[in-house]
Amino acid sequence: VKKEEVKPAETKKAPAKKATKSAVKAKKEEVKPAETKKATTKKTTKKATTKKTTTKKVTTKKMTKEEQYAKLSLDTCLDLAKAMSMNVTRDSIIQQLILNPDVKSVSKDLVNKYQLTGKFNFEEDGYDEDLVEVLVSKVYETADIKPEKAEDLQADVDHALNYKFTDVVADGEEYKAQFDTMRKVLMIAQHKDIHDSKKLDEEIGIDVEKFVEEFMDLAYSVLKTWKYEDVDYYEHFIYAVLSQLEDLHDTYRNRIMMDVADLYILHGDYGLGDADYGYILRENQIKDYIYYRYASIYEGVDKDKAKQIANQALQFVDDRFTYYPNIIAVLEG
Repeated sequence: VKKEEVKPAETKKAPAKKATKSAVKAKKEEVKPAETKKATTKKTTKKATTKKTTTKKVTTKKMTKEEQYAKLSLDTCLDLAKAMSMNVTRDSIIQQLILNPDVKSVSKDLVNKYQLTGKFNFEEDGYDEDLVEVLVSKVYETADIKPEKAEDLQADVDHALNYKFTDVVADGEEYKAQFDTMRKVLMIAQHKDIHDSKKLDEEIGIDVEKFVEEFMDLAYSVLKTWKYEDVDYYEHFIYAVLSQLEDLHDTYRNRIMMDVADLYILHGDYGLGDADYGYILRENQIKDYIYYRYASIYEGVDKDKAKQIANQALQFVDDRFTYYPNIIAVLEG
């Protein structure tokens, strides 16, 4: 009886074990597909992410810099220029464009001046040397520095040629007006590549040489009481005019050098004024008028130096020269 009871018990346990193994197998089989699905999902996600990243990089490289620069305001461009250690303002760029109304040329000069080539990287810094041309271009577009029509200048030049010196304030305002008119005349000459005043006369219908002479007379009078910086700027401007019109440069070269030297001396820059006069004296054989100008400008500044210059003149000047009496007057004054 005992043997019969044991066998059924063992038989029941065996199927139970098989069932358990089957269940485990079934569980394992269920897990595997789940894991496979998850892995597939992850791979798909990674591929999608990689594609998005690649798209972003391509967008950044294509025209992004030009588009970003185009959207910048003038003030922002100036701020970025400061970040590149450029000491520029809208007015300073306008002054350069007045002397040379060529955006690319002025931009190149600034890049060279501040040694910007290859110094900054747009991807890393957000700006580079190409910003300079964008800045200069924006200044050019917003400033009144474009060539005018010839007929618009004739009335202004006629007014200038008929102007009579009155007082410091009125003369100062007239100088500003004539400076602006002369700037426009210069720009027409530059724009049309004219290097002779007579050809420019024909082009714009005015007597350019008379206007230049009138402008120099007014500037010499007005700038005696203005700031040193105004003299420096006038020097660069008038040389730009004379360099463009080569015949006038030959005619007025000595005169403008003496005018500028006088103005520097009157503003206390004796070193620069003396150096200019020294150069003019070395370059000219007939020296009586030059020595007279040189000595007379010092009469109101340093009497002893004025007499010293007049005495030096006597090594080269005698009574055969036109300005000999004037030099003697300074020496005996």
